[in-house]
Amino acid sequence: MADKKSSLIIRILKAVFKPDYIYCTLLVFLFMVGIRQLVEKFSFLNPIEIALEDFEMTDIVFSGGIRETPSIDTNIVLVNFGNLSRRGIAREIEIIAAQKPKVVGIDCSFRVLKKQEDDSLLALAMSKIDNLVLYSKLDFTKNSQSDEFDTLLYCHPKFSQYGSSGFCNLITPGDSGYLTCRTFKPVDSVRGHIENAFAIEIAAHADQEKTNMFLSRKKDVEIINFRGNKDYYYSLDVTDLLGHDDGTGFIQEPELNISLKDKIVIMGFMGENFGPSSNLTREDKFHTPINKNYAGKAYPDMFGVVVHANIVSMVLNETPVNSMSEWGGLLLAVLLCYLNVIFFFYIHDYFPSWYDLVVKTVQVLEVLLILGAAVMIYANYNYSMDVTVAAIAVGLCGDILEVYTGAMYNIVTRLRDRLKLILFQKQPLKVSADEIQDSPPTDES
Repeated sequence: MADKKSSLIIRILKAVFKPDYIYCTLLVFLFMVGIRQLVEKFSFLNPIEIALEDFEMTDIVFSGGIRETPSIDTNIVLVNFGNLSRRGIAREIEIIAAQKPKVVGIDCSFRVLKKQEDDSLLALAMSKIDNLVLYSKLDFTKNSQSDEFDTLLYCHPKFSQYGSSGFCNLITPGDSGYLTCRTFKPVDSVRGHIENAFAIEIAAHADQEKTNMFLSRKKDVEIINFRGNKDYYYSLDVTDLLGHDDGTGFIQEPELNISLKDKIVIMGFMGENFGPSSNLTREDKFHTPINKNYAGKAYPDMFGVVVHANIVSMVLNETPVNSMSEWGGLLLAVLLCYLNVIFFFYIHDYFPSWYDLVVKTVQVLEVLLILGAAVMIYANYNYSMDVTVAAIAVGLCGDILEVYTGAMYNIVTRLRDRLKLILFQKQPLKVSADEIQDSPPTDES
């Protein structure tokens, strides 16, 4: 019985791991690598490279209405300071500080001093906040040859003495400033100094335990689980805090329609005001997966301060995104491609007249199924699967198989036969003269 089982296993392995299946699968991935190198080498193909680099199917989760609409995060309040002077920003901070928020983050570089009186008012307002997080920036020194940041830029000491700092850099992959912001670095190190991201530092002041739990994932880069644009948080415009001139020259500060007590307040630039002009400005604004025009983005859709708010919300609501490793994505691609090669070879050998119809139908349905499964898993389980390579491999393997059987098969067969001949050919037997003399006579002799 054991011999029969082992014999069956051997037959199955021989049927599944035929050399032609392996060579054809290898050819698919060699072709993909070649196309990738071609796109990178020729500059006229750069738009294709950028388009592919900036496209992810999971963007549809946020912009296509696939996931359940999230509720407003009432713990976070966004405050716009528009084009206010430092005196105006100082007044906003005073109004906020009077309501005793849990933490206040200010996304603005106050790196140099300006008018002495305005700077003094701003520093005085900052001193009234118990938990203050200020801007810092990861940067390069002037003659730096390294790809890693080697310096940190802080607010001027006149202001930085009143709070901690977090770097406000956000990741947009590639060299183009118009690519989509999907990820961020929670922590970075500059010359031995550990600096938290701006949003992480805010979250740590709000809830250290949840922030530590998030950081315990020890991921160099995290995917941002976007809740939404500023409409998904309490948002206050300049006039909501400071009022506006009613035409008499007298400005009366209005009463806030929300309480800021124990709230997380994040201040920053969100346009001159919340009017239509804010949709057209590009200052401190990013493309994100929230953008409804996920294919071909014209205008950036989210201000940096709102991106930071989304990160804070993700950390404190404990909704991080888990992701498949690059090796996991490659392994999935190889497995799916190999299984398809086995099936397509079967159709090619036994039903050749049906090959084109069956293979093309299976490829289209399978690619749609792979992409759809990735989107639904992301939407329901916050798990990101990189299935791009897998989908391309499945889409190519049918045509590559025809190339292999039509031309490459003969080449591979000849190389294989030549290799067998070299390795396993019998060498002529060499007999010495003494052995010939001592050998017994034969009948023929």
